[in-house]
Amino acid sequence: MDDPLRTRYDFALTSLSVDPGSRGRVFRAVPVGAKVLDVGCDTGRFGEMLAGEKGCEVHGIERDPSAAREAAHRLRRVHVRSVESADALAEVGTFDVILFLDVLEHIYDPWSVLRGAHDALRPGGQILTVVPNIAHISVLRRLVQGRFDYEEHGTMDRTHIRWFTRGSLGRALSQSGFVRAKVDVIPVVPWLQELPVIGQGLADTLASILPNQVGGSLLGTGFRGDA
Repeated sequence: MDDPLRTRYDFALTSLSVDPGSRGRVFRAVPVGAKVLDVGCDTGRFGEMLAGEKGCEVHGIERDPSAAREAAHRLRRVHVRSVESADALAEVGTFDVILFLDVLEHIYDPWSVLRGAHDALRPGGQILTVVPNIAHISVLRRLVQGRFDYEEHGTMDRTHIRWFTRGSLGRALSQSGFVRAKVDVIPVVPWLQELPVIGQGLADTLASILPNQVGGSLLGTGFRGDA
């Protein structure tokens, strides 16, 4: 049965090799020819780009049947299942890279799922996660005003049930067994990033000074610890 609360993200992706956002950064981090598991793959658009431009073998997990049917035309294989348990990644194979792109914030127990992902990686394999940053200045401003309003999209998406900061995401990765875990921020400063030529560079500089407040999304990475 299709999920009535689920937001669809079925749109073409372009210029990922230079895109400064989360998808571009993840795309560039995935090694050429890697075997990849995209957890919450939606309709498979991102995996299709990895396969077509980087020669990756991409598998997906998607709980929404209609999205999974579309993804099946783009990816090597798609498992139709939820990832709400520690054994959700059992029996799907082992991978060089596992992706959680805006997925962990929708899961009741993301910590158990991360431990399962660690076991589904090959020795030396890498996890790449993207989550919204609850410490972003836009959220802090609303909290100071006494507001905690859910929205249709973005950090305060009404389907989010878990929240992360740089510190808590880094700890979640480390405690799940990943080594060399780190969390980078992806700046979101709309008025600044809209400036031609210099806008993105200024946003990146500001994010290096105030990463917790300016990072709109968090990009967490780590490697299987028993390599």
